Amino acid sequence: MRDLTELVHSLHWGKLTSNALWDIVLQPGTKMAQLFDILHQHKGTTEEEAATLLYGSPTAIAKLRSLKNKLKERLLEVVFLLDFQEPGYTDRQRAHYECNKRWATAMTLLSKKIKTTGVEQLELMLRHTQHFEFTELSMNAAHHLRLHYGTIAGDPAKYEQYRNMYRQYLAIWTMENEAEEMYTDLISGFASGSRAPQKDISRQAEQYYKRIAPHMAECESFRLHLSGRLLQLMIYSGRNDYRTMADLCEQALDFFRQKPYESRLPLQVFYYQLVVCCVQLRDFGRGQAIIRQNADIYEPGTFNWFKVQELYFLLALHTQHYDDAFDTCEATSRHAGLAQQPDQIREMWKIYEAYTNLLARIRRADRQPSPKFKMARFLNEIPVFSKDRRGMNIPVLVAQILYDIVEKRYDASLDRVEAVQKYTTRYLKKDEHFRSNCFLKMLVQIPEAAFHREGAARKAEPWLKQLRQMPLELANQPHEIEIIPYEDLWEMMLDSLPHQRVGRRRTEKTA
Repeated sequence: MRDLTELVHSLHWGKLTSNALWDIVLQPGTKMAQLFDILHQHKGTTEEEAATLLYGSPTAIAKLRSLKNKLKERLLEVVFLLDFQEPGYTDRQRAHYECNKRWATAMTLLSKKIKTTGVEQLELMLRHTQHFEFTELSMNAAHHLRLHYGTIAGDPAKYEQYRNMYRQYLAIWTMENEAEEMYTDLISGFASGSRAPQKDISRQAEQYYKRIAPHMAECESFRLHLSGRLLQLMIYSGRNDYRTMADLCEQALDFFRQKPYESRLPLQVFYYQLVVCCVQLRDFGRGQAIIRQNADIYEPGTFNWFKVQELYFLLALHTQHYDDAFDTCEATSRHAGLAQQPDQIREMWKIYEAYTNLLARIRRADRQPSPKFKMARFLNEIPVFSKDRRGMNIPVLVAQILYDIVEKRYDASLDRVEAVQKYTTRYLKKDEHFRSNCFLKMLVQIPEAAFHREGAARKAEPWLKQLRQMPLELANQPHEIEIIPYEDLWEMMLDSLPHQRVGRRRTEKTA
């Protein structure tokens, strides 16, 4: 149901549904109209629920799917009748919709040999595509106008004008595509859930950027600079040079703010990256201020909004505002839009729920822990990250150990130690997730010391010293991995331990 639900909720059908034309689109009382109303009123409706409401049986899935396809096709047929001039859109968003609408109209007219009006539509569209830097639409319009004035109208001056314009936009479009493809090549690994070593990404990004930088110096194209500047950021993120990254973000924001139109996309992207720098540099006051001052550029329920909520959540944890972190996590996890996000986003918030619930259990957050939280259920809800052996599996593994300790499941902790030791040997190296490696080895010392507070602190001291020598801002790891600073987590775990030994040491149990 996700595709149809997204179509129903992501587009603004309001004005069209209040128009008499809507009764022609979806005849009142029909199954299609009923299905639209069900999805519009209940975003999380399952196929079984919809089938029950429409056909009286949850097993009528075949009928429902046929109906879904018909409704989807009907809605797609009337997309161009929707109003995209509402206040929530920027002028560039509205222009992009209108230009595409005019382009489709012009192509339809030209295919029907209605030359005069079709060419007129292209020339009207071209004024807007040039102003808003829609390179591909400008190139396509120039292509057809060149053909028209060169072969049909017989106007040499206009033919030459549009021929030169086409060549100009073709060159820009080629540069944009090259930059976008390079950036996509590097970012695709993150989108699929895999994580190549940061240094490798940095080196590749540097090679790519050297090829793109001359183009950026000669052309100020929106799309070229968006991809090119993001490539440039990847060079320095791989080097852990967050101060340079922050400066580059400020420069990018200045560049896009000076455009003669408003576009939220680059502002969202570079403000987000700027806050990431604040997290890594522990400049938490600045990071929280940036998020609050620019909250209006992120539409609630969108992918970018969830990513910004994630940063606000992490900032709250890193400044020990645990109540704020708990409230942010609870509100975000309950947002209806989360169900429409990629698996990685939904699973990340499941992991965050596990950590905030833990904070409530140990009274670091003045909130009530959820009685429904169960570790087995939690692990079943995060299949993607559970399989990621060198990345986001780390906070999952840490959470398992922390819950064992806090809930005094000491036998389970003893059994888990050997698995943790194998994990740190096999997957974690000194140049990759070093802080996580240190912290996992510190946690191993707790059962080694028979859960004795002072004994665990003493045995873990060498690893704690190494952890402090590799501060968070220099660590070669994605910012999502260390959800709560390990130094803070270690203090919490020690506070949860008794002052006397519990049972035998792990080494004694093994012997």
